[in-house]
Amino acid sequence: MLKLVKFAPLVALTLLPTSNAFSQQQYQDFAFIGISGELGKSVFTDGSKAKASVQPNLFYNGEYGFIDGSLANVTLFPYVGLSGHWRFAEVSDDFDDISNGIENRDGNGELGITLGTVGARVTFLQDVTNQHNGYEVQLHLGRTFDVIDNYFTITPYVEVDYRSRELSQHLYDISFQESTASGLEQFESGHTWVYQGGLIGLVDVNTNWSALGKLELQHHDSDSPLIQRDLGWSFSLGAVYKF
Repeated sequence: MLKLVKFAPLVALTLLPTSNAFSQQQYQDFAFIGISGELGKSVFTDGSKAKASVQPNLFYNGEYGFIDGSLANVTLFPYVGLSGHWRFAEVSDDFDDISNGIENRDGNGELGITLGTVGARVTFLQDVTNQHNGYEVQLHLGRTFDVIDNYFTITPYVEVDYRSRELSQHLYDISFQESTASGLEQFESGHTWVYQGGLIGLVDVNTNWSALGKLELQHHDSDSPLIQRDLGWSFSLGAVYKF
């Protein structure tokens, strides 16, 4: 409970009425599923080449909660929900070109609570898989705008994440063994912040199918030598089925 009180100012921001993306009236009981091709470089990418990959797209917003990518939320009370999240591996040569000699950091499952809506929310997530026993607090704000009626919409968003010392050490620490193998300086992390932003475009092709484009940017406020660049980026384009 003390952890939540600590972030009370972030909770207050979710009350801003102009930050209600995909929870606006026309996007109630709205869902899509699909797949996209993605090109990008994370802040951990070692080298100048962008990496191509295939990514799933999943979204739902309705009376009983929402699903936004790997975050699922079940409404318990108005503006209060129980959340589950799978944190995919961020530092891993399975998904990225990381520095040689650095061990992969496994993903983990998390449970927590969300205050707000899918487009204006504060989410507290605690590791429940004994991977690092840390936590993260996410402030997410966005809004959907109709460019051409409901045929073409854009959704700008921003997100600020606070990562506890335990989670940050799991991701950013460099052990003596890793330092020796990689040539990177040994490092021990404290708590960290991550800043994200992006633009999502949705263009209707017909009643059920739409084209989906995303431009996403990310900055990790950490001095870890694992961070290879100030700004990670990705661009994706794909198709989704709406229902």
